[in-house]
Amino acid sequence: MPEVELKTLHLTTPFRIAHGASSTRQVVRIHEAGAVGEAPFVPYYGEDAEATVAWLRGVKEIMNPAPAEAPRAGRLALDLLQLDLKCRSAGVPLSSLIPATLPRREGRIPECRSFSIPTDLTSFARLVAETAKQFGVLKLKLGCGDLAFDEQIVAEARRAAPTAKLLADVNGGWSVKEAALMIPRLGRHSLELIEQPIHHAGGLEAWRELRKALPPSVTPLFADESAQTHEDVAMLKDLVEGVNVKLLKCGSFAGAITMIEEARHHGLRVLLGCMIESSIGVTAGAHLAPWADWVDLDGHLYLADDDYSGVLFDASGCVEMPDQPGIGASRR
Repeated sequence: MPEVELKTLHLTTPFRIAHGASSTRQVVRIHEAGAVGEAPFVPYYGEDAEATVAWLRGVKEIMNPAPAEAPRAGRLALDLLQLDLKCRSAGVPLSSLIPATLPRREGRIPECRSFSIPTDLTSFARLVAETAKQFGVLKLKLGCGDLAFDEQIVAEARRAAPTAKLLADVNGGWSVKEAALMIPRLGRHSLELIEQPIHHAGGLEAWRELRKALPPSVTPLFADESAQTHEDVAMLKDLVEGVNVKLLKCGSFAGAITMIEEARHHGLRVLLGCMIESSIGVTAGAHLAPWADWVDLDGHLYLADDDYSGVLFDASGCVEMPDQPGIGASRR
């Protein structure tokens, strides 16, 4: 029988976004014959960790696909275990499963470093300047509840890292009216994109309302919480310029591929993201990096106790994948 564990991961410092702040995160893991699958629990998804563990412990045939009604984190952990077993046996990486028909980028792939919403702008500016020495792409979390402070965050980051490519992620922290005000205002700071400016609960109607309130040429908008599946991508195609693809949202590696394919079909760009999770989950997602326009896979770098190693970033902040079959994550 496979081994199932519920593990608590501790962050080096609290991570604050519009949804709230956290100092720990939980992941569920399933192990079999040296292979491993992992999925994180995210507070705003409201999944029951104990129920997920119980479901995984009840799985009798680990190579059978999980039913659609299974817990999302459980489905993903089982899927990644299955793929890790399959690819280890064949001696190939997870990326070998991606269709050759899906266009990929060549060359080195820059990684994005994210910053939680700061409380002290002076120390924040120092951290941004130091991080920008390695990483040329930086993501700023906004949606603190104070629009003026949100703009100060962006302004301080731009001063601290004048040549960096800046992305902003609001995590749905603005109303439509606030977003219509802030998006043009932040344009003066040369942002590459603004992710999920409005809450996903507003549905497509909120996105339509926002688009009507904005001038034609604004910073590109990307959907994250609003784009959970490839069906969502199709519905958002005329309202956003791109979507965030995460393994947990899709529930499987194949689901993430399908979401990328759907985005490309509609001419949308792709931001490959992750949750705060260990190197197992982040490395699994990193196999999709050559098929994304932006890569934001630093969830493991916030951990004080990441017990696995996998994807790394070189001196210029570019992705370095492990030369191993399967997911490629190894216990430290």
